[in-house]
Amino acid sequence: RKQLFFGSLSEVWWNWLDLGIVVSGILDQWVTPVALHAIGAESGGLPINASALRSLRLLRLFRILRVLKLVRGIFQGNSNFVQSPIFEVGMSLVIAMNAVVMSMELDMEWDGWVYVENLFLVVYFSELLARLKSSGASFFSDRNNAVWNYLDFVIVAIGVLDLWLTPAISLFQTEVMRQPEGVEMNSNGIVSLLRLMRMFRILRLVKLVKTIQPLYRLLQGVVHSLKAMQWVIVLTVLMLYGAAIFWTSLVGKGLIYGGAPAPPGVRHHFGTVSKSLFSLFRLMNGDTEVVESVFTTLFGKLLFVTFMVLANWAILAILTSVVSDNMIAASSKVLEEEALKEERSLHLARVSRLRSLFQEIDTDGSGAVSHQEWAAMLADKGILHELIDATSSDKRQLKELFNCLAVVPSKRRRPPSAIFDDEEGMLSVRSDGGRLRDNDEPILYYEAFIDQLEDETRPVDKRAVLRLMSRLQMVEDHMDSGFDKTWGAFDRLLAAVDERLDRLVALRGLVA
Repeated sequence: RKQLFFGSLSEVWWNWLDLGIVVSGILDQWVTPVALHAIGAESGGLPINASALRSLRLLRLFRILRVLKLVRGIFQGNSNFVQSPIFEVGMSLVIAMNAVVMSMELDMEWDGWVYVENLFLVVYFSELLARLKSSGASFFSDRNNAVWNYLDFVIVAIGVLDLWLTPAISLFQTEVMRQPEGVEMNSNGIVSLLRLMRMFRILRLVKLVKTIQPLYRLLQGVVHSLKAMQWVIVLTVLMLYGAAIFWTSLVGKGLIYGGAPAPPGVRHHFGTVSKSLFSLFRLMNGDTEVVESVFTTLFGKLLFVTFMVLANWAILAILTSVVSDNMIAASSKVLEEEALKEERSLHLARVSRLRSLFQEIDTDGSGAVSHQEWAAMLADKGILHELIDATSSDKRQLKELFNCLAVVPSKRRRPPSAIFDDEEGMLSVRSDGGRLRDNDEPILYYEAFIDQLEDETRPVDKRAVLRLMSRLQMVEDHMDSGFDKTWGAFDRLLAAVDERLDRLVALRGLVA
């Protein structure tokens, strides 16, 4: 209680803001009407200074600051829910409802639509703040979602300017500056611009496309196709421009009529290059009315057939083929990216489950699982089921993984006499004494086990092959070194045996 208004500025300024809003509301709604009634202002009694009335009316603007309490709640709360699929579905429903309301606003006259729009804006504003808190500075720099994030920001900013800031300015003018309520802003251009900005609410439908994956893939295919269409469009423009010059020279200037003036209908459509360009564009799209007056001559009919073959059959076929191929390629790429993303998320979930499972088993916190602990894990049906589900392996493969990844931590030990698979299929090491030594028991570092599972999800590339070849070369060098040492010891042993035999032979000769 003592630190309600005194303490860290980042904490207490919210309390001062609440106090200011409450005090301004009390002065505006309770104290001011009572004071005016007491001094008889409403009945024509004592006049009050106009500046004092403006100051009192200025308190009403403090009501706008209540929106900061909403901002406070969002920034102090947990905003990770914006990444959940349930939240995405909920926002899709809100956008769909807003689209229906937008159409109803145009068809039905009702004064309450402004309150409905403000309700939708509060939802969008809260969503934007939650995403800003969740993403941080990467909200505007994320390559995958930067365009959508900027679009959300622009839509919400336009809504705030249209539904909140503009009425706030009007309230300031009417309540404080005492301007009539019917007076608009001084600049007609600003008013027209604000009314034009209301049309940007239609862009909210684009957000709905993103949440519906089939539509989103189709939209990406269309955008990718537009990039490939640019050269087809250039080819079409060049073809139309050349054909317009040709048709203007032959048809518009009357050359196909033997030098006689062209009919009025022909001059209307093909009298100039610009007219011919537009008429041929109409003809390319199936409007044959522009060339009906040309059909009176055989050469005119041949011109029509030639242009239709080039424009409709060739150019449009090329355009359709390019768009179709690029849409198919873009859709396939999006599907592959989604499959990789889903596979990656499943792998991260499996890794998290495995790490939690190993940490529960690893009671001593050594980061490793011993031979006995691993055997106990495989003997437990519940743990075995979790391992099989998380690694997508069976019991035999889990044993093989242990055998491949287990290491012997002891560095100072006598060479093992045997390394073999026991009846459980586990790796065991016996010393010369024939007993399994504790410090020679193989252990499995579960982080290495998890990394091995992560490597299985990666595609084989040239770098992986080179790394494998390097490891094989190291193993070969190690084996060559071991063989050299073994053969050296064997040679020394043979030399010692030969020396002993020579001594025995010499001793036998002396005895004889």
